[in-house]
Amino acid sequence: MNPCNLNQLGITRAAPWAVGHFNIHNQEFIRAVVRAAESERSPAILAVGMMSVKYMGLEPLISACRSISRETSVPVAVHLDHARDLDIVRKALELGINSVMFDGSSLNFEENVEKTTKVVHMAHDHGATAEGEIGIVPHGAESVSQAQMTDPALAVEFAERTGVDYLAVSLGSVHGMKSAGTSLDQGLLRQLHERIPVPLVLHGASGVIDEQIIMAIDNGIRKINVNTGLKVVLKSFLSTRLSEEPESDLLEDLGQGMDAVSESVAARMRLFGSSNRA
Repeated sequence: MNPCNLNQLGITRAAPWAVGHFNIHNQEFIRAVVRAAESERSPAILAVGMMSVKYMGLEPLISACRSISRETSVPVAVHLDHARDLDIVRKALELGINSVMFDGSSLNFEENVEKTTKVVHMAHDHGATAEGEIGIVPHGAESVSQAQMTDPALAVEFAERTGVDYLAVSLGSVHGMKSAGTSLDQGLLRQLHERIPVPLVLHGASGVIDEQIIMAIDNGIRKINVNTGLKVVLKSFLSTRLSEEPESDLLEDLGQGMDAVSESVAARMRLFGSSNRA
């Protein structure tokens, strides 16, 4: 069964829960997410981002994700995150990735439609799912401007013309936030959910407070991306550990740090309502 595409995780537009997308950076992160998925009996998404590809390489990352996902009894998808190059998408699909996200948010609308449509066709030809993005989720900004928020009319047109399976929207979240304090435009989300026939995706969830996450799921979010929050957990654990016990064994420290990451992933799964859905 594993790895599978997003449509095989059990999530639907009408489901009262969301699946977690967790960015992985090496084998330790992959195993931490899979352990949490097993313990929570939850489906999960192993997300291969562009910074991690630069760090470890596309083929080794996809190969490790596919190999480790086969060891688990819960549904696990391997997903390419924020690709902006069609050649990377093509190569990832040839390597056996099961889902791809093309980020055309920096392009004008017509270019975004054109390139995302190509990605959708490529993905479907390989039995994979495709995610697109309309609106802008900025990196490291303190807030999101109204102009960056997703326009409902454009989102409807984008979904219809591209044929995406999942659509990432901008509701007020920001990539790279190290602490939770962001609220979302829940009214805008309700409009989008009512008008768009595919599941909606929340990016930048690490900076969003739990109450807003729960409301977002109630209002139509079905896939939630988590990246920065997991890195913060590991960095915080190792910083404290090395400060308190500088002569400790680094591999043991790393193992315990990844246990903390796995616990954080499990907590997110419970928050998203995906526990015991596998």
